Amino acid sequence: MDLKPYFDAVDFSAYPEKSRLNWKQTLGAVIEKNTQALNESTLAKVEVALIGLPFETLENSCVHNSVADSIRAELYQLAVPGKLNIIDLGNLKEAQSHKGNYLALRDIVDYLTEINITCLLLGGSQDFSYGVCQAFRNDKMFSFSVVDAFLDVKKGVESFQPDNYLSRIFSKQPGIFGFNLLGYQRHYVPDQLFSKTKGVGNHLGLGQLHGNPLLAEPVFRNSDFVSFDFGTLKFSETYGKQKLPNGLYSEDICQLARYAGLSTRLKVLGIFEVQEDAGLTGVNIQLAAQAAWYFLEGTIQQSRVKPEDQEGFIIHKVEVWQVETPLVFYENKENGQWWMQLQSFDNSFLYFACSEQDFIDASLNEIPEMWLKYVQKIDEILK
Repeated sequence: MDLKPYFDAVDFSAYPEKSRLNWKQTLGAVIEKNTQALNESTLAKVEVALIGLPFETLENSCVHNSVADSIRAELYQLAVPGKLNIIDLGNLKEAQSHKGNYLALRDIVDYLTEINITCLLLGGSQDFSYGVCQAFRNDKMFSFSVVDAFLDVKKGVESFQPDNYLSRIFSKQPGIFGFNLLGYQRHYVPDQLFSKTKGVGNHLGLGQLHGNPLLAEPVFRNSDFVSFDFGTLKFSETYGKQKLPNGLYSEDICQLARYAGLSTRLKVLGIFEVQEDAGLTGVNIQLAAQAAWYFLEGTIQQSRVKPEDQEGFIIHKVEVWQVETPLVFYENKENGQWWMQLQSFDNSFLYFACSEQDFIDASLNEIPEMWLKYVQKIDEILK
């Protein structure tokens, strides 16, 4: 697939003079070197590809902005987080329709993830998540997570918008294996609204994440795609477009982005709904760039051992009342990550990320909630 017609290439000449560090010491210099050396043979060695989305969707039009370029300018100035083969494909060109934009992003993500390149999307409105999800339309195990204060589903018969894009995803892909909403605020999201979602859900409210952001780590390890709505940040943190009196802190966003990067399953991270703050401080843009940086750092620090290989893991088998066979948990000796083993469709095994608390619950003769949800979903697929 020739990617060049889809993008406006990056002009790297403008960035060195803006750098706080010596340009050769920056992430931007690494990206420039890798991008300029890109060809058919070097593409196979790329690990992460940056993609700018320089517009946001309104009901009847696309509005162009400079958010993607502004994030890029800040990201390029940051230090190199470690050894990583990363390129910048540039900004997605606008198609003739909203549908065309989604299809273009779908095809790009489909192609890149097929050759094991992780996509990092910068800017744009969150409805572009629909295009990303369409790239996984034939994957029975596809799961995605959204970090948002709201659950963006239709409340009535309103037209397709960034604040109801999830309804289209669930309509077009009703067989989604898993969907998780993180950072939502209960006064905006009544429990009954979750009935409009699909798939196995491990939803975490704002209060839960504030108290223990590590809860998100296994959720992201079970996700193919994570979609960040920067509007979920507390207004006093970044002067975000939602103007929320409560919300995630800047440290939360960076920590969550790092956890997303640690996921060996994750194929796409989208940093959406970033607002330029009318020249006040530029803090929104800086934070988006730093979140992207921590995602890249997490990617570099991924554990390369897999539970299916068994080596490097402590295997725990737990007898639980009313369950015929023992529950099997895998504990990573290197980093303390936990996994649960379940029977797959063809009598092989599936492995789902979990927390140590799931193992503790099983040890206390309690069936872990997520274990039960996964078993029920697998049975549903088999029928």
